[in-house]
Amino acid sequence: MAARPTTPASPKDFKIKSPVPGTPQFGCEHVELLLSNSQDVMNSSIQYYKMLLRVIFDKAPAVPQTFKSPDGLIATSLTSNYLCLQCSTIVAEEDREKHGQKKSHRFYVDSRSGALFCQFCQDFVWDPTLEELRVRKIGTGSFSGRKRKHEEMFSDSVKDTKDDPRYISTNTGAASCRADGLRGIYNAGATCYQNVVLQSFLHNPLLRNFYLGDGHQSGNCEVSHCLSCSMEDMFQDFYALENTNGYTAANILSGFWISEKKAFENLVTTKEQDAHEFFQFLAEELHERNGDGKKPEVGSEHSCNCIIHQTFYGKLSSSTTCQHCKGVTNATESFLDLSLGLENLSQKRGKKANRIASLRLQDCLDEEYIKSDRSNRILGHYVSYCKVEDQWFSCNDHRVELAKKSDVLNSQAYLLFYISRSCQ
Repeated sequence: MAARPTTPASPKDFKIKSPVPGTPQFGCEHVELLLSNSQDVMNSSIQYYKMLLRVIFDKAPAVPQTFKSPDGLIATSLTSNYLCLQCSTIVAEEDREKHGQKKSHRFYVDSRSGALFCQFCQDFVWDPTLEELRVRKIGTGSFSGRKRKHEEMFSDSVKDTKDDPRYISTNTGAASCRADGLRGIYNAGATCYQNVVLQSFLHNPLLRNFYLGDGHQSGNCEVSHCLSCSMEDMFQDFYALENTNGYTAANILSGFWISEKKAFENLVTTKEQDAHEFFQFLAEELHERNGDGKKPEVGSEHSCNCIIHQTFYGKLSSSTTCQHCKGVTNATESFLDLSLGLENLSQKRGKKANRIASLRLQDCLDEEYIKSDRSNRILGHYVSYCKVEDQWFSCNDHRVELAKKSDVLNSQAYLLFYISRSCQ
């Protein structure tokens, strides 16, 4: 009897490809049992894995990061969740083994990288068939990756784009077990102005690569209570392992308290300070520890190749023309930040307001007592927004939460840090 012909609507049977010599055919013996059970089981497992990859890479980042706890509570995690390959359950790391014992399900997909985790092996496994699907999805956005011809791979267009950051970003896969630096910082008493600046530094890729790449070399540093050494320790604590517990920046605080610089005296209080001033103080201190030791003077032509100048400083060119001799003088000045000017409100048209009697401040100085009805209110608080892998996060002291792009755009920004993706 002739076999029934395959129709366009029939599911396609998957085949396990022959491995490259020297590599295993399956990720582990447990994956081999799953994919070698029957053709139907193998087809359904691979189809479901592709569906999970679509959820991870095509849906909003909050979707795979949201799970239901054993108590029935809906929660969103900053660390990796695990999507069961054998059912529709999403579990946190601490609930993974419990789910496996209850349902006899042993294979999970990491919610951020799409990597396969085997509960039997207690580790991520590299399966050639599934890994090819994951790499295709990350690289091309689909599973039907077309093989390029030999002349295409070595054409001039590919050579011209191989150093393009956008090309590298598109064709680079993220490690499945890395830490992303998402961690809150405890408020040590009106220190939110410090926390937001530290979060901005911690998520700056240039500073991160510098300190994680032993750029400061704290082992050879002979400066006691060095703030740059404290920053290196902080980067290592944030990126060495996955940890969402709050961090106490004790060494950073003590560095300012012990410092003999008069400019740091205002920081040794329990009162709220200005985040912009703290940014300038910290940038100056890190420059002196990693640069030529000279104080960076804004407006001068002094050049330095330290990490702070490479990251934050720029050059401002100006031309001055003499009205008498018409001579032109060109000048180049360095700057640390640019202030955004506010339009003159008096030039804006509006409705006629009621006349308000003038108030002289001298009258207030004569009052013996000053009353305020805002004693129980928070008069000022800093919150920072950081972008990690195209997803925004809100860093509110020790609390780190997912944030929408609209939340960032609607926030009343005080300090803005931009990253140039290309020098062109």
